[in-house]
Amino acid sequence: MFIVFFNSSGVVSILKLVPTPGRRTINAVYYVKTCLKKLVRKLRKKRGKTRLRGLKLHHDNASSHTCSLITDFLQQEGLKLLPHPPYSPDLTPCDFYLFPKLKECLRGKLFDTEKELDAAVHCRLQELSKNGFSPVFRAWLSRCEKCIQFGGDYFEGR
Repeated sequence: MFIVFFNSSGVVSILKLVPTPGRRTINAVYYVKTCLKKLVRKLRKKRGKTRLRGLKLHHDNASSHTCSLITDFLQQEGLKLLPHPPYSPDLTPCDFYLFPKLKECLRGKLFDTEKELDAAVHCRLQELSKNGFSPVFRAWLSRCEKCIQFGGDYFEGR
């Protein structure tokens, strides 16, 4: 499994999650220590320490993303968490754009090793980053407007 953070310019961070015996899901502690801390380090390296203020992070509302440990960490780092309505995959850029684009490239291919799969995923993400993700974020804003227009109801295909 991969965790991908991206902005309008392209992929910011790709983290490959290595299976650990006894751990089947990602909990908040793991998400902060393994994912968010790496993301913050990369953002600081790119933007400088003070330029993190005002940045907003959007992800779905899985409990491992919204608990106080996460929100406290983000607040401490100067990042804001954008709220996300429950059960709304139509409003998650990974669900309506990134995952389908990855599947499109990988569908029907067999990989002899995990390393080959990793390379294919990284290659595809870099390809997708070449032109940036600005159109994806414009589509996301449009979808948010539709969500409001339909009173929060599911609107995919309307």
